Amino acid sequence: MITRATLGRYIAGRSLRGIGLAFLIVTAIITLVDYVEGSRNLGADAALSPLQMLGLTALKVPKLIEQTVPFVVLFGVMGALSGMNRRSELTVMRAAGLSAWRFLRPALIVAALIGILWSTVVNPVASRMIGEYETRSSQITGNVQTDEIWLREGSDTAQRVIQAGSLDILGKKLNAPTFYEMRVEIDGTTTFERRFDATTAVLLTPGYWTLVDVIENAPGEPTKRTELITLPTNIAIEDLREQSGQRVSPPFWEIRSEIAANEQAGFSARELRLQLHKLLALPFLLVAMTFIAAGVSMRSVRSGGTLRLLVTGAVLGFAVFFADSVITAFGEVSILPVALAAWTVPALVLFLAISHLARIEDG
Repeated sequence: MITRATLGRYIAGRSLRGIGLAFLIVTAIITLVDYVEGSRNLGADAALSPLQMLGLTALKVPKLIEQTVPFVVLFGVMGALSGMNRRSELTVMRAAGLSAWRFLRPALIVAALIGILWSTVVNPVASRMIGEYETRSSQITGNVQTDEIWLREGSDTAQRVIQAGSLDILGKKLNAPTFYEMRVEIDGTTTFERRFDATTAVLLTPGYWTLVDVIENAPGEPTKRTELITLPTNIAIEDLREQSGQRVSPPFWEIRSEIAANEQAGFSARELRLQLHKLLALPFLLVAMTFIAAGVSMRSVRSGGTLRLLVTGAVLGFAVFFADSVITAFGEVSILPVALAAWTVPALVLFLAISHLARIEDG
């Protein structure tokens, strides 16, 4: 006799296998496309062996796959449920008195767990790997410097603005930097205190700038020339990568500290907050995609036209992706609040998918 626990494990296993197969297919496609593109770009700048190029591609792929996770879950669950339909397993479950809500529960749990694990485990690893990819690609192409940059940091009582002619990522060095030190008054206004002009500024030790060949100017004081000056800083190498465009986003567990650092320095943290909310909403989005897959697959048994309905499910998946991209863009430009931009699509899709499944199941 088959117990409900055994049936639940079977459905969860089928769903996990379907998602795993979809993941392998999507990963293979993305890896192939990015490998060819990387060979055309990086391969033209350096003599890389196929194995070296494959290693670089492997560092980049996890971050690229992150955008396709909802599709992976959608197609994976659709494949699992469609296979169970073809073998009449869902029909037997219904005949045994199980409703769709009950036999879908294991698949929903699998989808939610994948969303949680991706946000908390895979995302940090993918962020580290893409950072390593950017560093290695810069070493290969020799593109280690950027144009003029501006940095800012500070606290409630002091602010610092840094302007530099160029940035050397590999050397953790600012070329021809100028440091403007300002005091923050009680009323929020800033007062200029002093200025440091240096030949270079290097992050030799985390938490400290080392300024070389420095000219110091302050109101009412004579100009001072110093060979070396050390200044404390909250800026890290990751901040320099971000300024150079070599960093996509911080890992999940560091987003809150990045938000605090940006706001303390007077910068907007809207994009970081949006990223945090989207990672928190990912499990709900994957659950919604599971409901979409169930609605499409279950209807195919009753109505026929399996291929047509599977294509419909794929179109719905792309529609979700398009809507999410548009709403996210509204959030990035402050048309919508951050929380609303991140949670609207998962909540709306979840509501519509449950309503559609309820109509199919209960009439």
